[in-house]
Amino acid sequence: MIWRSVVGKLWLTIIGLVTLVLLVLSLFLTEQIMDTYYKAELNNLEQLANHIKTTLEQPGDEGRAEELRSVLKMADLYDTYMIILGPDGSVRPTGISPNVPDIPWQDILEQTEIDRVFKGEEQVLRGRVMVEGDGKSSFPLFKDEVMLVAYPLQAPDGHIDGAVVLYRTQEQLSESQIKKLIFFSALIGIFLTTIFAFFLSTRITQPLIQIKKAAERMAKGKFSTRVPVRSHERDEIGDLSVAFNRMAAQLEESIHALSQEKEQLASILRSMADGVITMNAQGQVIVTNPPADRLLEDWHFDSETDPSHGALPSPLDDIFLRVVEEERELFGDVTIHGRTWAVVMGPLYARNQVRGAVAVLRDVTEERRLDKLRKDFVANVSHELRTPLSMLQGYSEALLDGVAQSPDEQREIVSVINDESLRMGRLVRELLDLARMEAGHMRLEKAKVDVPGLGRRVLRKFQSIAREQRITLTGKIPDSMAEAWWDEDKIEQVLINLADNAIRHTPENGEVTITLGQAGDKAHLMVEDTGSGIPEEDLPFIFERFYKADKARTRAQSGGTGLGLAIVKHIVEAHDGTVTAKSTLGQGTRFVVQLPLAGPKQTE
Repeated sequence: MIWRSVVGKLWLTIIGLVTLVLLVLSLFLTEQIMDTYYKAELNNLEQLANHIKTTLEQPGDEGRAEELRSVLKMADLYDTYMIILGPDGSVRPTGISPNVPDIPWQDILEQTEIDRVFKGEEQVLRGRVMVEGDGKSSFPLFKDEVMLVAYPLQAPDGHIDGAVVLYRTQEQLSESQIKKLIFFSALIGIFLTTIFAFFLSTRITQPLIQIKKAAERMAKGKFSTRVPVRSHERDEIGDLSVAFNRMAAQLEESIHALSQEKEQLASILRSMADGVITMNAQGQVIVTNPPADRLLEDWHFDSETDPSHGALPSPLDDIFLRVVEEERELFGDVTIHGRTWAVVMGPLYARNQVRGAVAVLRDVTEERRLDKLRKDFVANVSHELRTPLSMLQGYSEALLDGVAQSPDEQREIVSVINDESLRMGRLVRELLDLARMEAGHMRLEKAKVDVPGLGRRVLRKFQSIAREQRITLTGKIPDSMAEAWWDEDKIEQVLINLADNAIRHTPENGEVTITLGQAGDKAHLMVEDTGSGIPEEDLPFIFERFYKADKARTRAQSGGTGLGLAIVKHIVEAHDGTVTAKSTLGQGTRFVVQLPLAGPKQTE
């Protein structure tokens, strides 16, 4: 784990380098110091050997024993072992130091070297002593390093009278103390270096650790995090901290700006009445606004009802595939669940590649319906006006051309022209009334209304017409009802239009019944016939302008304008009432109008 830390790596690197340098330096210093030390000790040993030789070679025996004892003490004082050999190579009894080491001099000097000494040659030796084993091992044993000087002793006549041998072992030398001193100095150096390396690495890595922690906090969304920078420590790491803080400030500003733009975009999307859907490259829905959420829920493509969560409805998916393939904006209408939606879908790019698409949907059901009604209205008005105009033109040309010779023929033509002009005037008048009603400009002249009297008056108006067409017209009108607060002319127009429709669509020997009643605070006006009836699939549309339940029947055949029921609906709704129709094909139709007796609320 320590190698995964900058502190550990730096710390171990410094300690390793310093340790290596100290070890190399210790070895080098040990070699140099010990070499110098050995040379100095060897020089001292040679000087001592010369002094002893000079003393022992003096003529005469007086005072020699005392001198010899002083020499032995001097040698012992210098931790030097001295051995005086006689002419035969044996040790003189008085010529040996009192403290003999565990390494006898015979193991140091070889016979050849002793022979050289007795031949007058001085022997100076330094090295490790190799002695024979103790019997347990056949290999020689290396003992301490020794330093030895052997000088021959000459008699006055010049022959070799003996030899003096001086030597020291490692125990007597200060080598071990010097090596220990160097070793402990190296250990102290390594220890101090360890402390220094740890302190230095901590000082270096502490700002890095702070930068790391700041980066982790920023990764969690805390973009206001900053790294403390000491003004007196503007080194490379300090510059890194300053650069990090500058980056953090710019990042915080950018994130804040992006958040503001995101909030603005989210507010715009939430406030839009149109649905906005964003898809990724696979066609999965990733972003929607509330209208789009409701739209997808209405289309049953939410996560709870559709296993393919986030998928587009089939009509939108087809447009999406075309947008991604062609990489261009597409427009079109889709119809789902009986409603029409205008769709504008365009591609979204990321590095010149299509990464998805965005679609804007608007409910244009009412616009398309109104547009269709407008077109149908223009076509129907053109058709309705063309018939009377054609008849007016044809009969007027007949009069001009003198086709009608007799007064009766002329009177008949003029009667037809008058009827068609009246029908055309009625059509124009009803169109104007309907236009005012749809524009909300209908004025209601509210007054007290005698409902039974109103019903009997309408019944009288259609009695003669019903008799001419051999239709039985009856009324179920109570003698008295609560007074209503209505626009009497408008309600009378409602009954007239319903009664007129019933009579016109009832064959001979049929029956038409007008019924008035009261239930609570509401009045019920019902017109029922035994005519041809209305197909069930046409019932939802009979209150639209110019709608014909019997497609084969023309306005001229029925005598109507196709606007009566539309006017009835507007008048009833203006009085806060309702109008419904029930019909069975071939058995008749029943229209029921329910009106509050108090009249419309806005006129109270």
